[in-house]
Amino acid sequence: MATLLLLAPALGLLANVVTQMALSRLNLSLGPVRLQFVSFALGALVALLLLAGMLSEFRIGGADKAGYLIEHLLIYACFGFCFFNVISANVSSLRVRIVKELLAQDPAPMADAALQARYSAREMLLARLARLEAGGQIENRGGRYYLRKRGIAMIGGLFDALRRLLLKA
Repeated sequence: MATLLLLAPALGLLANVVTQMALSRLNLSLGPVRLQFVSFALGALVALLLLAGMLSEFRIGGADKAGYLIEHLLIYACFGFCFFNVISANVSSLRVRIVKELLAQDPAPMADAALQARYSAREMLLARLARLEAGGQIENRGGRYYLRKRGIAMIGGLFDALRRLLLKA
């Protein structure tokens, strides 16, 4: 019966994925990160409601129910984090593409000029800044970029803290 509880995080993830797909096709003014947070929150709500319904039928104490609820919401959060990283993989896909192109030309090296012409760092940076600006995460004032919302800085701080904790760097 307790293994049935694992359906809640899985169905929450399904709701997350379906919401992400639907919202991304609606061309809303939400930025990509906000869109991912909205779909994650909806999936969490689905998981929470399913868990609450399933746990109400168990004949266990309130502390045990709370423990199961927290445990399975953490499982959903892990699923959601993995999904977030799958979506965000496009950031690293350029690196993978460059490595594949270099391997395809092995043992003859690719000329620096050819690589720089194909992947201009300036153009990539400008494109990324334009996406961040269009998504409402940054704004350009007087030729300088500023964060529009503190949430992005908090997310960056969280990932920096995790990197320091996990990698001792």
